[in-house]
Amino acid sequence: MEIKYIAFDSFGIKSSCFQVKTADCTITVDPGIASETNSFPLTMSEKSILDEKYYRAISKAIHSSNIIIFTHYHWDHVDPNPKLYKNKLLLVKDPKKHINRSQKERSAELLPKIKAEIRIADAQKFRFGKTEIRFSKALWHGKINTGLGYVVMVTIDDKKERLLYTSDLNGIYISKYVNLIAKEKPNYIIFDGAPTYLLGYIMSFENLKKCIKNTIKLLEKTSAKLYIIDHHLLRDYRYKELYYEAFQKAKKLKKKLITAAEVIGKKPKVIEGYQKNGPTRWKEWETLTFKKLDKIIKHAKAIAKK
Repeated sequence: MEIKYIAFDSFGIKSSCFQVKTADCTITVDPGIASETNSFPLTMSEKSILDEKYYRAISKAIHSSNIIIFTHYHWDHVDPNPKLYKNKLLLVKDPKKHINRSQKERSAELLPKIKAEIRIADAQKFRFGKTEIRFSKALWHGKINTGLGYVVMVTIDDKKERLLYTSDLNGIYISKYVNLIAKEKPNYIIFDGAPTYLLGYIMSFENLKKCIKNTIKLLEKTSAKLYIIDHHLLRDYRYKELYYEAFQKAKKLKKKLITAAEVIGKKPKVIEGYQKNGPTRWKEWETLTFKKLDKIIKHAKAIAKK
């Protein structure tokens, strides 16, 4: 199994796109991009250059693949240009069941325009020679009943190695999803960290604690070669301090918890940008131990009761 990391937030672009080559097929997963938020420490010019660079990289990956996977229909996971997918085999999240309104509308607009074979992926298995691609049932894109809708998790198994991609679980917010991952016994796990750049807005410190604890649970219950944490978490230059407990646990267990950028020997763009351009939204912060998190949560609940 050969894994190519095509575009990720740690590269400076909203994306979770990668390509897997086996002896039987070439698969590109979630070929979409979007520009980073204003809190991302890059200039508009720098972001524009990265947009163009990774759009080309994703288009090239699609062109060289015979199978394309859409785990859901957010634009940082699906390019809306139907011509890109001509004559490919598409394995896609069900566009009609377990889907929120915006994703349903997007898929209804895009899929009929694509001149290719399209198969529904939810809870299905597909075999290509010795390579098997397995999908989970529809899973919440974050907490239960979130307005963000659903995604499907995917495992690519060539009988020698297994890669599992969680798609957007918003930091493995739901504890039972860790068991779904562990059941697959993956050698490589690609998952998204919590969207800490939204702390105090649509994400609470209590929910952050849940995501960190589930990341630790994942490290304890699995034996992967690589734990690639990226996407939402890598929009925040504080990520190592905010996920301190998870990184400490990985160190203690001697497990490799790193970003996609670090896998290919590069510094995460959010850190590079912060060091070059300085802070944006956050000027001061501190390392979040569980003790500190508990103190913040207790204080927030006390205020809420007043």
